[in-house]
Amino acid sequence: MKKLRSSFFAKLFVTYLLVAMIPLLLISALLYGFSERIFRNNIEEEASTYLMEVSRDVDALYGYYEQAVSLLSRDPLVMKILSEQEVSEEETRNLYEKMYYLFSGRTTTMSLYILGMDGKTLFQSDVVPRHYNTRDYINWGVLRKASSEGEEIVFHPAGYRERTENDKVLTAAKAVKMEETLKGFILVDVQREEISKIIHGKTQGNIWEVMLLNDIGNVLYSKIRRENEAKPYIDAEKLETAEAASGFLSTVEEESFHTSFRKSRAYPYQLISYSSLNDVKSNASYLLRTLGYIGLLTLVISLLVAYKVSKSVSGAVKDLVYYMKKVEKGDFSERFPVERTDEIGELMQRYNKMAKRLDILISNIIESKDRLKKSEMKMLQSQINPHFLYNTLDTVKWMAKMQRTEEVSSLITNLATLLRISMEDAEEFQTVRQSIQWLESYLSIQKARYDDDLTYDIQVEEALMDHKIPKLILQPLVENAILHGVEGKGNITVTGYREEESMIFEVKDDGVGIEEKVALKLLEEGPDKGIGLTNVHRRIELLYGRGYGVRIFSEVSRGTTIRIAIPERGPVL
Repeated sequence: MKKLRSSFFAKLFVTYLLVAMIPLLLISALLYGFSERIFRNNIEEEASTYLMEVSRDVDALYGYYEQAVSLLSRDPLVMKILSEQEVSEEETRNLYEKMYYLFSGRTTTMSLYILGMDGKTLFQSDVVPRHYNTRDYINWGVLRKASSEGEEIVFHPAGYRERTENDKVLTAAKAVKMEETLKGFILVDVQREEISKIIHGKTQGNIWEVMLLNDIGNVLYSKIRRENEAKPYIDAEKLETAEAASGFLSTVEEESFHTSFRKSRAYPYQLISYSSLNDVKSNASYLLRTLGYIGLLTLVISLLVAYKVSKSVSGAVKDLVYYMKKVEKGDFSERFPVERTDEIGELMQRYNKMAKRLDILISNIIESKDRLKKSEMKMLQSQINPHFLYNTLDTVKWMAKMQRTEEVSSLITNLATLLRISMEDAEEFQTVRQSIQWLESYLSIQKARYDDDLTYDIQVEEALMDHKIPKLILQPLVENAILHGVEGKGNITVTGYREEESMIFEVKDDGVGIEEKVALKLLEEGPDKGIGLTNVHRRIELLYGRGYGVRIFSEVSRGTTIRIAIPERGPVL
């Protein structure tokens, strides 16, 4: 045993694990962790620099529109218009000149609105949105936000409809009051293109996605996934708990990203960037491959040695499993081709001896069991024949003494029919049709014996007539019904029909019936139980297996039904 353990352990464990796996795993883990950390730091630094530059420009954009709105709110012409709540054509032209001067170069990416009270629009450079009506929507949206902040300039994100119809992203707004009385609003709508220019104007490197969030955590702008705009940020929980210096990991469409963020100190927004980690993995893998060439020669040598050793051992074990599966399925014919002289070879030799002995033993058992089963079948069938002949000949004898010549002739004719059908075939099976013919002759004899006090009816489906069933399988059931059921006076009904994949035969009488305990004992084996129902049940089980056989249904004073089930597929052997 010690020699076997030493050989197996040295070849598989020491050679394969120590020489090949441990050095390779250790080097691979160190190199991969080192390189991945370096490349990840590079990505974090790149994202931090990018967000700082973008944040500076976005702050400038916010500041520009904040200053423009502030200037307009102090402009004498604007103050006059809001005070009078009306505007002339000349004043409108002057306002256009002011707008073009103030928003020089941006007039295509913004819209200016000066709103009076009670739904008045005093100036508009574009179609006025419905929710800018100061009469109906003063307590809603941007108008509510601006009026609640006094004379502070507020920034309000555009809604979904404004984004889809006007490509608007943001509104800078201020409520104008005179002597504590609200006179109107100045609103500047900023289109999405303004922020998009800033985002795309910077070198992005590994940065895949850039987002702006407003002060309540909704997406103000999304470079790639525009469908997320005006919706809550999907990783809001991670954003709340993460530190700006390190960021956090995100997964988008089964791809991993490093997420960095930067919150503006001056305005109500924060920037978020998604940097793909694919380059981190590819660069780390490249470094691993480059450094791994150093150990490639050692790896090849180790693999060759490990392959040779493991092949010599595992190949034999694999063959052993294959032959054992053959034995498991009952095939003992194949043997190991033994060519080895070590412990594995000895194991093969012992297996061959074991398989040979098992083959001989199982063959002997099967042969003995087959002989026993056939002899038992013949014994059971031979027990039935003398029993029936005795009853029949006894009836003929008494009728002859009473000189009932015609009835004796009929009985002998029926008996001859029974014997002819029984001897027509040496097999132990016959068709249902032959069994019914045999049974009709048998019942005719019994009816004559009991002076017509016995009546019977046979109803068997035509589809069953050509199926084969064991000989004398129905006669004991009918005989028991006559002797113990109706006691010679009553009606016997024989039926046969198909139920699922089985043939069902029932013998029913209207006799005295039997108690349930007695019915159960009738199928028990024993020297005093008789050979009728017990033999029939035993024969069916031997031929077709458990689950088939005789069942008894009886009620005292109401009769008994004996039911047998035989599969259509035929016997097991």
